[in-house]
Amino acid sequence: MTSPKPAERPDKRFKVRSFWQLLVRFAPHLRSYRRILFGAALCMLGVTAMELLRPWPLKLIFDEILMPERSHGGWLADLALLTGGGATLLAVAALSILAIALLGGVFGFGQAYLMSSVSQRVGAAIRLQLFSHIQRLSQSFHDERSSGDLMARLTGDVGLMRQLLVDTGFFLAGRLLLVVSAIVVMALMDWRLTLVALLVLLPLVVVTARLVPQIKGAARKQRRKESQIAQVMTEGITSIRIVQAYAQEAREEQRFAQEVEGSTEASLTGTRLEAHLERLVQIILAFGTCAVVWYGVVRVQVGALTPGDLLVFTAYLTGMYKPIRRLASLASRIAKATVCGQRIASILDLEPEIRDRADAKPAPPLRGDISFDQVVFGYRPDRPALRSVDFKISAGETVALMGESGSGKSTIANLILRFYQPSSGRISIDGVEVGAYTLESLRQQIAIVLQDSVLFRASIRNNIAYGRLEATMDEIIAAAKAADAHDFIEALPDGYDTLVGERGASLSGGQRQRIAIARAMIRDAAIIILDEPMAGLDTASEAAVSRALKRLISRKTCLVITHDPRGALDADRTLVLSKGQVTDATDVVGSQSRNPTAPIKMPSGAG
Repeated sequence: MTSPKPAERPDKRFKVRSFWQLLVRFAPHLRSYRRILFGAALCMLGVTAMELLRPWPLKLIFDEILMPERSHGGWLADLALLTGGGATLLAVAALSILAIALLGGVFGFGQAYLMSSVSQRVGAAIRLQLFSHIQRLSQSFHDERSSGDLMARLTGDVGLMRQLLVDTGFFLAGRLLLVVSAIVVMALMDWRLTLVALLVLLPLVVVTARLVPQIKGAARKQRRKESQIAQVMTEGITSIRIVQAYAQEAREEQRFAQEVEGSTEASLTGTRLEAHLERLVQIILAFGTCAVVWYGVVRVQVGALTPGDLLVFTAYLTGMYKPIRRLASLASRIAKATVCGQRIASILDLEPEIRDRADAKPAPPLRGDISFDQVVFGYRPDRPALRSVDFKISAGETVALMGESGSGKSTIANLILRFYQPSSGRISIDGVEVGAYTLESLRQQIAIVLQDSVLFRASIRNNIAYGRLEATMDEIIAAAKAADAHDFIEALPDGYDTLVGERGASLSGGQRQRIAIARAMIRDAAIIILDEPMAGLDTASEAAVSRALKRLISRKTCLVITHDPRGALDADRTLVLSKGQVTDATDVVGSQSRNPTAPIKMPSGAG
């Protein structure tokens, strides 16, 4: 394929657009915690029951103790007769208040703890799913996507998403259960008064429908700005040496300040809309409360209700209006979390461009014959990087790829590793098209050493063993010795257990390169790809690295990408590329290939 797919197509591929769709999309993560969720649901029912029971002891006090003449009878009156009334009934009412509060606290604690447990685990599962998916997306995706944006999605977006999926979902379920239960009880007490209480719902729906989409838009803009902040921050920290070397601290601070200002403005817009919605909701609910209190007193005066009934009714009204009053903050949380969920889903919906074919099989032990047959490839349709490239490399042969920057040298290595798929032509290893092999089995038999050796923040032992995780300590030491790295590793304070700084910053360039060579050696791969392995090294380091590389490529198929003839490592042949085509092939087998000081003929134009 000549061009990578866009990293994100929200309008065409986006299947997750709403809160409910997100719940359905990520609900499978909850299945493993069904028992915990069931326990949390029972606790939620307990909390709801305690909320419904909370005002009834006060009704008992008002109607059966303070104003027994207004009592309408019923089970509370029967309770008063059973206890004898007076102090005993008051004690029962007071203890009931305490018992309801204690049980409500226990159920509330249980629900909060269980939900937090599920929320944390589900968040970890989503983060792992997203990270794993990102790891498997093709290089074209990573070429276009900033690391800061991906970090923002893996951290902040997942955090808000898990709150939406578990905490907010259960909160809504609990509030909905309470509201429906309260409405049922209120309707049984007085359906006319209940109808008055529900009249506020229509204006609430209108106001919410107008403002929530605006809040969601502000939240989306803020998350986009947060991603840009993460990108600027990541660049500034990872490139700190360049920043300080060029005295550009003030410029980086200005870039960061601009992004922070943009995020702040988006956040303030969202806050203003939330406050506006909150004020409107409070005013509408105040009208509803006013109407209920006025009409409720009228109903008490005509004898349809007791004062205790009105007390219970207003308590339920408060319980029903409370989640509605929190609509502004809840709508904001849902809007922000929905945007985050959409950002996560947009990545998960992407399919790797390069993946195993349905008929792909594990590669057998490779000999290392490599063939390019009329290969055409371009990172963009209008910019072909390779134009009908033809060459063959025999097993055990070392071939140097030379040419000016942008001539297609590294592209050839990328295609061998199947980081990209050619738009036409055929790439074969041992006579088999590379797509017939599974990606993992193919790449396990290829080792690479790059110009900028990538080391992980781990021990030197683990960095070397990264080439073959099951390697023993003896094998690690043997690889280090072959790479001329053992002596300097042993001289370090903790030897092989020395922790390497981020990207190997605590080591010299030559030391990093030799550890990378040891990592390639321990892999014992049939094919070796060296991409400018000695660029930027001093004379002493270059000599040590050169010796190590010659041991690495011995009896292996090796492709050396270099612009410097000294980095050709006694290549058997040289292929010179220009503008995506092989323009010259020079056979240097003979005295020249065995004499590292003999110059390699370079045609004009090759860098």
